[in-house]
Amino acid sequence: MLAERNVDVPPSEIRKIFNKIIGRTDIFDMTVGIPDFDTPQHIKDAAKQAIDDGYTKYTHNAGYIETREALAKKLKRDNNIKADPETELICTAGGMGALVTAHLVLLNPGDEVIYPDPGFVSHFAHIKLAEGIPVPIQLKKELGFGLTAEDVASKITPKTKMLVLNSPNNPTGGVISNKELKQIAEVCIENDIYVIADEAYEQFRYVEEEPLFIGSLPGMKERTVSIFSFSKTYAMTGWRIAVATGSSKLIGAMTKLQEHIIAMPTTIAQKAAEAAAIGPQDCVVDMLKTFRKRRDLITRGLNSIDGVDLQPPGGAFYVFPDVSAFGIKSYDLVHQILKETSVATIHGTAFGKFGEGFLRLCYAVSTERIEEALSRLDSYLPKIL
Repeated sequence: MLAERNVDVPPSEIRKIFNKIIGRTDIFDMTVGIPDFDTPQHIKDAAKQAIDDGYTKYTHNAGYIETREALAKKLKRDNNIKADPETELICTAGGMGALVTAHLVLLNPGDEVIYPDPGFVSHFAHIKLAEGIPVPIQLKKELGFGLTAEDVASKITPKTKMLVLNSPNNPTGGVISNKELKQIAEVCIENDIYVIADEAYEQFRYVEEEPLFIGSLPGMKERTVSIFSFSKTYAMTGWRIAVATGSSKLIGAMTKLQEHIIAMPTTIAQKAAEAAAIGPQDCVVDMLKTFRKRRDLITRGLNSIDGVDLQPPGGAFYVFPDVSAFGIKSYDLVHQILKETSVATIHGTAFGKFGEGFLRLCYAVSTERIEEALSRLDSYLPKIL
C-alpha cells in the first residue's frame, strides 16, 4: 500500500507533454523552461578544477563554508539581503530542493498556504506533500498577472500559515510591483504569516523598476525563506544547485532536515555555484539581452495571429497568451496544435484552474525556431476561429 500523500501529489502536466515529444526531431518544442545557452565556461572550469583538487567528499549539510561565503556576497550584491554564511544560508539541490524542504519545516497538517494561480506546478504539490491546504489566489491578465496585497489579504483566515511568492512568475511572466511587494510584506507582518519567495527568475526582468526582494524588507527576514536558483540565471538546470536564506532558526531547521534527505548537494555543483556567484556576470547580462529580443519577437508574432491576445511579460522567459477566443479548452487546443503544426505548447490549466483559456510557450529557444513556430501557428489557428 502506498502512502496517501502520494495520491494527493499530482504528476506534472508539463512533463506529460514533454515526455510525449521526447525523441521526436520534427517537433518545435516550447514546453519546458530550459535555457538554450551552455553553462558559462568559467563555471565549467571551476567544476573541473574542483574534481582535480579533490572536492569529492562529504561537506557540511549546508554546504562548504567558502561556497556559502561566496553566496552571501552574491545576496548582498544582487538582492540587498545580508546573510550570515555560517547560520543563515543553505546550499540545496536546486530550487526544488529548497522549496520542498522549506515547506516541510514550516507546515503542519491543516495549515493554509496562499499561492499564485496560474503558478509553478510544484508549489501546489509541495503544499500537499507537507499536508497543508492549498489556497489559490488568481493572477489576473488585466493586472499583468501581478499579485496584489489586497488579493492576499482577502484570502487570509485564522488557519493561514504561509504565502508563496514567485516574481517574475512562471508561467505568466508577471512581476509584482515594488509598491505591492511592500504592502504584501506589511500584510504578512500584521497577520504573522511566513513567506517562501521563489526567486528562480530574479535576473530576467524587462520592467524599468529596480528589483526589490521581499526578504530584504524590514521585518521580513525572520519570516521569509528566499530561494535563489542557479538553474536559469547561469544555464545550470542539470547541475541542481541553489541557495536559500532566512533566519538562523529557519535555515537551521532546513539544514537538519536536508541531512536526512540528501545530506548535502553535490560538491562539484557547490564549487561551480561559488564560481558563478563571484565570477564575471556578463554572461547573465548577455542572456537577458537575448531573452528581451526573443520576448519582443514572440509577442509581436502572437499578437498578429487572429484570436490570440498577449501582453508583453514583465519577466522570466515565457509568454502566456489568451486563447479563449477559440472556444476550445486549453488542454484540447494544445493537442490540436501539436497534431496539426508540430508545435509543442503547454495548456494553461497545467498551472492551475485559473489558467484556463491560456497557453504557455517558452521562448528560451533560438530566434529561428521561434519564427518557424509562429509561422506554423499563424497558418493554423485562424482557421479554427
